[in-house]
This record gives sequence, structure tokens and C-alpha cells, in this order.
Amino acid sequence: VVGAQKVFDRMQMDYYAGNKAAKPDIQSYSILVDCWAKSNHKDSSRGAQKLLDTMIDKHKSRDLDGSPDAVTYNSVMSAYAKQGDVVGAQKVLDRMQMDYDTGNKAAKPTIRSYSVLIDCWAKSNRPDAPRGAEKLLDTMIDKCKSGDLDGSPDAV
Repeated sequence: VVGAQKVFDRMQMDYYAGNKAAKPDIQSYSILVDCWAKSNHKDSSRGAQKLLDTMIDKHKSRDLDGSPDAVTYNSVMSAYAKQGDVVGAQKVLDRMQMDYDTGNKAAKPTIRSYSVLIDCWAKSNRPDAPRGAEKLLDTMIDKCKSGDLDGSPDAV
């Protein structure tokens, strides 16, 4: 991830130095978020979260075409899940839902979003993990029944 971050930083430097073709786009940000999420770097969740925050800010200021989609949000949640950080992953899901509710239809939470959070509960080693995972599963089922979530939970 360090190498990918260096390439990305170089793109930004080149852009700010006047090379308009080097401007990082939504895909560049999303790829780097995924790199952070899949890395074993101790700050992987922080790196992914920082990029997500930057993407949202740049999109709001119209400095970035496009906005984070469900895949990008899920990648950030996965970074938190690897560390068993339920609070961090839940905040990302909440932000994802808010982004969707305010017009970003690409940010609609998916079965994968909830599955990542259930996985996070499993890795958290918290005494309330079984209850938290079960509550989340119940939420998924309710959302599927109401049509707010496409698909349905499976054994995976």
C-alpha cells in the first residue's frame, strides 16, 4: 500500500504543478481505498477512512467528478472489520446510508455492506458480539422484506 500511496501522491503533485491530465479521479481514489483496505498496514482503516473523507469533501466542493459508491464504502468497512473495529465500521455504514438518503444512489447499502459488518462483529472479540451480529441480521431481514435492501441474507 505504501507504493500505491506514493504513486497517488505523485499524481496529485503533478496535477498541482500544472499537469491537468494527472488529476486523480474517482477511480484512482477508489483503487487506493481498496489497497488500504486489503493491506496489513497497522493504519489501514485510518488510511482508507481518510481517503473516503477526502473523496466526499472533494465531491461536495466539485473538485471530484463522481462520488463514493457502495464498493468504496464496503472497502473502508472491510478495513475496520479486519481489525474488529465495530464502531468504525458502523460509522461508515451510517455515513453510507446518509449519503444514499441525500441523493447518492450509488452509495445504497448492499447485502455485502451488512455482511462485512457482521464479519466485523465476529472478529471483535466483544462479549456482546453474538447479540450485535444477530441484531444486524434481523435488520438485514427487515430491510429485505421492506424492499430497502436488494437480495437476502445467505449462509455465507
